[in-house]
Amino acid sequence: MLKRAIRTGRRAAMREEPFKDEFGVIMKIVGAADRFLIVGHVDPDGDCVGSMLAISLFLRSLGKDTRCYAPGEMPERFMRLPGAEAFAEREDLGGFGHQAIFVVDSPTVGRTENLVRPGGGLPLINMDHHPSNHLFGTVNVVDEKAAAAAVIVFRFLETAAPRSIDPDVAGNLYLGILMDTGCFRFRNTNAEAMYAAGRLIEAGARAYDLTHEYFYMKNLQTLKLLAPVLESIEVHFDGRAAFMEITREMLERTGGSFKDSEGFVDYGASIDDVELIALFREIGDGTVRVSLRSRNHHDVAALAERYGGGGHAKAAGLVIEGTVGEAKKMILEGFERLIAEHDASAPEGGTRGEGNEG
Repeated sequence: MLKRAIRTGRRAAMREEPFKDEFGVIMKIVGAADRFLIVGHVDPDGDCVGSMLAISLFLRSLGKDTRCYAPGEMPERFMRLPGAEAFAEREDLGGFGHQAIFVVDSPTVGRTENLVRPGGGLPLINMDHHPSNHLFGTVNVVDEKAAAAAVIVFRFLETAAPRSIDPDVAGNLYLGILMDTGCFRFRNTNAEAMYAAGRLIEAGARAYDLTHEYFYMKNLQTLKLLAPVLESIEVHFDGRAAFMEITREMLERTGGSFKDSEGFVDYGASIDDVELIALFREIGDGTVRVSLRSRNHHDVAALAERYGGGGHAKAAGLVIEGTVGEAKKMILEGFERLIAEHDASAPEGGTRGEGNEG
């Protein structure tokens, strides 16, 4: 079992790939197996979906059979991506007979709703960029400095199978980088991400079309749902924290769904002086899904992990059993601790908010 994570990052094409050995092991697994299950995290975003589909297309180009699965809600527009027909419902996976598993963009098996179980006897390839990753794979490719999981998948393919990066694969990976860097606006946008994006455009990724469709185009249900969500904004701690919510009543009133709410949390992050943001989604089965964001040095991943969630220091998520009101109380107490800890350690006269984060 290769239990190694890179914590320093790398600048693409400037030094040897630190995961070269792991990539070699993965290619041996690919050569030995015929059927692959590719798993993402709950409520998959563009990085998760794009990375999964890029891996699936690569494997299918070799004559392999693949199935992709990510629990929760997925925006319908992702189903228009090349290779999206590989996505299956959970109940359809039982008879597939997969011989190896890729887990993409998921720091824990819990984020896959425990579909994946380490120690099950099958090769388990863990590709991720979350610093809280539990290194649960038989092969672990985890680099917390990578701007997106798609960057890691790009590095794998560029190193091990460069000819597989055709326009479809390139477009899916470009979308992953685009989404996780906030259209190259977040602070995780580094030289490696820009290098990868450039190479993917050279390989045929349609940069303008992907940016237009996935950042600027909104369906009517999304806009209708956005209105009450913005009205729900409440601020705490002298404007340093913001809460937003999506209730079942809002969905019924607007005809929207959770699939239409991707990116809503970023509206809270755009408020002047706000450092901490939480978006609460009332699932309806006695649970609330919470998305957390930080615009300062607050580590929201640590807060999420306290309740069984995870993510990045600046963007994390968790599920809370209870009502929206109960979830708000828990997160409010957590935000209060984060602000107190930050203020106690900050130099006198230090700044508060420092811009959006990815």
